Amino acid sequence: MTFGDLLEERKDTIVERWVDAVLAAYPSESAAIFQALKNPFANPLGHTVRESTQGVFQVILNGMDKEALREQLDPIVRIRAVQQLTPPEALSFVFALRSIVQDTIPEAEADPRHGEGIAKLNEQIDEVALAAFELYAARREEVSQLRIGEVKRQVAWVMAKINKQDQAEDVLEDSSQKTSTYDHVHREDL
Repeated sequence: MTFGDLLEERKDTIVERWVDAVLAAYPSESAAIFQALKNPFANPLGHTVRESTQGVFQVILNGMDKEALREQLDPIVRIRAVQQLTPPEALSFVFALRSIVQDTIPEAEADPRHGEGIAKLNEQIDEVALAAFELYAARREEVSQLRIGEVKRQVAWVMAKINKQDQAEDVLEDSSQKTSTYDHVHREDL
């Protein structure tokens, strides 16, 4: 049996443990809810994590198609990019896969026939990490641009209010000057 066969045989266990590792970044009460609820509508975050980790692992098993990898990683990275996680907290789930595989397939380390398969998996995990980092940086940039846009809109709104107030004061000043001139002219006629 090859190392790839072992990964395929135990993929459900590996993915379930990987989901647990991803959700471990959240407070324990939230993580328990995310793990327990399987309904995608009641638990969209847990569902997304489950789908993405399963998809990424399948991409690894299928030979690492770059576009498929990005497609599978994007939902989970997108979520983590908007949360209050540091970059290491947001992306450490990728590296957790190494220890999960080692714990799930302990006999692979002892068997020299699996050395090449383990090395290949480690390279693939590194590729996943690089793709995740690239996606994370792009998503954080999007968040920053949205924040900048919101600040610009708020400043523009405040400036518009200030300009309207200045215009109203100018109109009041103009009307008081016109009134005084009118009053002055009207008094001379008397």
